[in-house]
Amino acid sequence: MATNEKATEYLNRVNWKSLVEWLTAEVILNRPVDPLQYCRDILGAKLSERGGGEFRPEQVTDWLRTCYTEATSLVDEHGVIHGKTVETAQKTLPEQLEEMRRKVDAMEKLLDASRTIANLDPLQATNNIVTETCRILNCDRATIFTLDAAAQELVLCVAEGAKNIRVPVGQGIAGTVAATGETINIVDAYSDPRFSDTADKATGYRTTTILCMAIRSADGRIVGVLQAINKKDGIFGQVDDDVMNMLATQAGIALQNANLFRNSEDSRDKFRSLLDIIRAMQGEMGVNSLIFTITQRTTRVVDADRCTLFLVDNVHKGLFAMQGEVNIRIPMESGIAGNVATTGTVANIPDAYEHPQFNQAIDKKSGYRTKAILCMPIKSGDEVIGVIQLINKVNGGGVFTSDDEDIMMIFLAIAGPILASSNLYAQIQGRGKGANEAHEMPGDAVPQKTPAPKRSMPKFSETEEDEEDED
Repeated sequence: MATNEKATEYLNRVNWKSLVEWLTAEVILNRPVDPLQYCRDILGAKLSERGGGEFRPEQVTDWLRTCYTEATSLVDEHGVIHGKTVETAQKTLPEQLEEMRRKVDAMEKLLDASRTIANLDPLQATNNIVTETCRILNCDRATIFTLDAAAQELVLCVAEGAKNIRVPVGQGIAGTVAATGETINIVDAYSDPRFSDTADKATGYRTTTILCMAIRSADGRIVGVLQAINKKDGIFGQVDDDVMNMLATQAGIALQNANLFRNSEDSRDKFRSLLDIIRAMQGEMGVNSLIFTITQRTTRVVDADRCTLFLVDNVHKGLFAMQGEVNIRIPMESGIAGNVATTGTVANIPDAYEHPQFNQAIDKKSGYRTKAILCMPIKSGDEVIGVIQLINKVNGGGVFTSDDEDIMMIFLAIAGPILASSNLYAQIQGRGKGANEAHEMPGDAVPQKTPAPKRSMPKFSETEEDEEDED
């Protein structure tokens, strides 16, 4: 190299102006989020093509011509080329050593985190995962969603007793990850069309970088999503991706264990409630108290909001329900409850408004919103003697499950014979004491409220009044 070469002569000799023009054109046409990384990658590609040969200034002119040719054929109306990919430049030895150091450091933190992540309490388990994700990935925030498979929604647990935030699967960054299982690494959230800035606008927070990954169970099913936000020292890289993958694996095991523990606790509580009802039914209580006990306590067994019990009136071909100090009759062929009584089959309806037999008039009149319905026949032997109807699942995504059906089936197998042998059922069928009084009550097409049989009855909760009416 000539030491007395002037700067202008050197720049002309190496074709520097064309080199700068080429890099500038590439950046303008491709609009990379990280222009420094992009320039490094594209220069790395040219060095690789050179294969150790000497630098030839005339090659720069060829690169420039190629760039403009691509622009002519591929550029859109905004002057941007789409679909062009540039391989990441090979890291230097110092960079590789630094990456290895970061991996080792992350592994040490991960081993330490594994001790705190393992917790049988579901809320505490998620809190621990979030805390460790922020610490190990050095990010500002982290979020863990659990998947409600029945409702096809992601659930963000905010706090014990608080109303959880739900995100439909397939919507937003987390919803997309839950639907596809892909890992999403975003360096500029506002440039990604899947990102919603609603939360940022509400809180004044600014989301920039996002790393989002699926949480899988031991058998590979997606059970949640782990999301890290705003890397404090740049953008999320390959080391972060690898570490989050291990965190997600730990999270999958922790969530599965926590859910198993929670489900066993819930099942135990439900069976205790069921046993309490059965003990009460076998006691010396009147039939009105018996029906009150069933309708009030059964809701706890399956986490329902409301419950109505109908008895079949074979004389008038209808259904009879005791509601406080009034009685309700509806025709046998009317609505969901009538169909269950007629066919003897279970109706588990996730969305009442989508069911052709659901009558929306009562909801519109009362302001109540019926969503899920579980309607089951009550049998004594092979005969349907009544129907129990549960409205709106409070927990678990708002949908009654097969487990709910199973536990109710066990309960109704015991309740059916007891109700069938009651004096009230005999009255409704025209048998036993008070039969004439029972038959005097009308059975019109529209549900009718009539005075109860003349005997002492406790006042029932008003919330039990309208259940299906909705039929």
